[in-house]
Amino acid sequence: MTNDQPMYEQIKISIDRRIEAEEWPSDFQIPSEEQLAEEFGVSRLTVRRALRELQAEGVLIRIQGRGTFVVGPRMQCAVFTLSNISEEIAQNGGVHYCQVLSHLALPPESPLRSMLPLPPGQDIYHSRLLHLEDGTPIQLEDRFVNAAEAPGYLEQDFTTQPSHSFLVRNTTVTTVDNMIRAVRANDEAQLLLQIDAGQPCLLLDRSTWRDGVPVTRSRFLYPGDRYRLRSSHEARPSRITSSLFNVKNR
Repeated sequence: MTNDQPMYEQIKISIDRRIEAEEWPSDFQIPSEEQLAEEFGVSRLTVRRALRELQAEGVLIRIQGRGTFVVGPRMQCAVFTLSNISEEIAQNGGVHYCQVLSHLALPPESPLRSMLPLPPGQDIYHSRLLHLEDGTPIQLEDRFVNAAEAPGYLEQDFTTQPSHSFLVRNTTVTTVDNMIRAVRANDEAQLLLQIDAGQPCLLLDRSTWRDGVPVTRSRFLYPGDRYRLRSSHEARPSRITSSLFNVKNR
């Protein structure tokens, strides 16, 4: 550190060094803003700026009501082959828990029916699931399912098996469309994911069809500093197309 660096930058460097040296290991709760301000001899506003930038860079995570923690290895999922969330968590060394927020057939007047382009009167199932790793929310899943394409979906217990696993076994998909974008979570999602209003999220919006017939529409919301999406493929058009439309993708 040099004297010509702004103090918030010096604080960031100091925190980075402590993390690299594992003085502050993964999941370590760092001192409060007040404690850090006293240590560095600066205002809390200066500390707050340093912490916010480290949060934006994925180094720290602030969990509402609990404090600020050092981020461990961030989970990844393949964009075009979204796998079983519980398996991803297990591979990451964590413990998966699923909270079922909603699991029902949408009533005829529900505006949510527009999520799946099906004729009036055709049943659409909706499940809303919150996935947690070691008690920390990492994914909010909204899934809309063509009931005719997935018999038995409504009878499943998704606290014991992921919805993905059931659909892989019981539906046929020939086309998959993925869209990813950065979004701000609404008030309800902020509360469920334990994030602040200003924290960006990743939204993966996935639609599947069987020969032109809609099968599912799934929206997966991830806190941006707890999860990252990746994809790898050979740089040949035929291989890319194969990845996008693999029938195992849901």
